Amino acid sequence: MTTVDTHAEPGPRVGSRPDPASSGGAGYRPPVNEDELLLKWIRRARESQKSHYDMADLLAARNRMFGIGVTAVSAVVGTTVFLSLVASADSPWVRLVVGLVSIAAAVSAALQTFLRYAERAEQHRSAGARYGAVRRRLEAIYAGDPGARDGRYVSEVRDILDRLAEDSPSVPPRVFRRTQETLRVAALQDREEARWE
Repeated sequence: MTTVDTHAEPGPRVGSRPDPASSGGAGYRPPVNEDELLLKWIRRARESQKSHYDMADLLAARNRMFGIGVTAVSAVVGTTVFLSLVASADSPWVRLVVGLVSIAAAVSAALQTFLRYAERAEQHRSAGARYGAVRRRLEAIYAGDPGARDGRYVSEVRDILDRLAEDSPSVPPRVFRRTQETLRVAALQDREEARWE
């Protein structure tokens, strides 16, 4: 049984353009047979799937934190405005603080809308799910699904991967590198555990 080496060589970053200088470089060796091609596609699909899920989690966390901040600042503004209307002795400092906090609330709410964290998180989650579906299909082909080694299936999967690469949102290089490292460490731990079985 062949194992999938998820860290043999770093593939192109998700959302990045291929470097023309790297296509003939010493670090890259194109697959020489269908098995190698499938293994590379499986590894890249797995990396892309995980990096999109990681990015979705990151954006969802940012959305929650920003939402909590906007809610808190808006609550403070509302309370302060109410108290300043009730209090008879308004000092200029109280009005200044109320004005600044209300501006901060408005700017925060506008930023939350502009940055679209929730929408972007859902786009990454959807891309991760599509990469997962392709990865499972590739694994079935690699495992010897009857009739799946037909060139038509491989060509079909290549077209799907190409469309996914075009349609998926970009993942920042730091997130993709962190994902690759996580997968590399997990593969090493799996190998270590297998040694002791």
